[in-house]
Amino acid sequence: MGASMKDVARLANVSTATVSHVINNTRNVNPETRDKVMKAIRDLHYNVNPVARNLRSGSSRVIGYVVSNLANYFFTDIALSIDSILSEKGYHLIYINSNEDPAKEEDNIRSLIMQNVDGLIIAPVGQDCSYMEKVIGNRCPCVFFDRKPNGFARDYILSTNFEGAFEGTEHLIERGHTQIGFINSRVDETMLERMNGYKAALEKHGLPVLDDLICSGTGQPMSMGELRTGESYQYARYLFEEKRVSAVFCGNALAGVGAISYIKEKALAIPEKAGVVTFDDSFWLSMSSPAVTAVNQNKFSIGQRAAGTLLERIEGDSRPYSEYRIPTNLVVRDSC
Repeated sequence: MGASMKDVARLANVSTATVSHVINNTRNVNPETRDKVMKAIRDLHYNVNPVARNLRSGSSRVIGYVVSNLANYFFTDIALSIDSILSEKGYHLIYINSNEDPAKEEDNIRSLIMQNVDGLIIAPVGQDCSYMEKVIGNRCPCVFFDRKPNGFARDYILSTNFEGAFEGTEHLIERGHTQIGFINSRVDETMLERMNGYKAALEKHGLPVLDDLICSGTGQPMSMGELRTGESYQYARYLFEEKRVSAVFCGNALAGVGAISYIKEKALAIPEKAGVVTFDDSFWLSMSSPAVTAVNQNKFSIGQRAAGTLLERIEGDSRPYSEYRIPTNLVVRDSC
């Protein structure tokens, strides 16, 4: 027999009413108490039975949107696209930030499952999603994007990462750059696809692939202010000052913030002394002077595909799970 709410309350040393408030978000509970309750829930593998709850209250008409880092506007833009589709069908979207923390991601997902969400759209924190088999299982449909859900077979949506990075790097080469650094804010499967695209472009044009020109961040979430002088800033300094590169390819816009901040601070002439291309386009890249060339991910199409696929699963689609690739395109501006 599975754990009960009373078991959770006993282990957390709180009342069953407090456990109910944490599960249902019906009252503010102080963070320390909430953490104790969530730890007890994890330790006891406690789950609300969504089938029984549906019989009592019907569909929640709520979709959980759980992403690795809401400070990255990429995820916010996609959420707007998803919401435009779901709202037409009468669903509400709950945004939750996992802050690149696996434990927080698990708590977030458990909390949403207990609130009887009708589905989940997830940009996972890590590469290993096998724990979700126990946490989510068949309790509700879910769709992933940005990173593959390794260990948990479900539909997922990715951009053409290899092709986009290849095109962006080749554009730098065609502009005369032969010493090109690569800066990424994290290491995961998605970023490795982009790194491989960068390497393939160099190889195609007979340029050496040098490991000391590839700089990888820790993936720790930072505010935009922190990004300006964070890891990517230091990597750009290293690449331009010590390795004498003439250009950098940034694996995402978060890496681009630090790299461009360094270039601006040192007053390196763009594109004469410092060429730049980023993976991920954004409004601020077009407003920079000179404007920055970027590999654009079609956020609207990613969101549409994620929302559409989830709705199909909610409505009973039982086809085999699929990988969907959304094409990127190079937006050429003045930075190279």
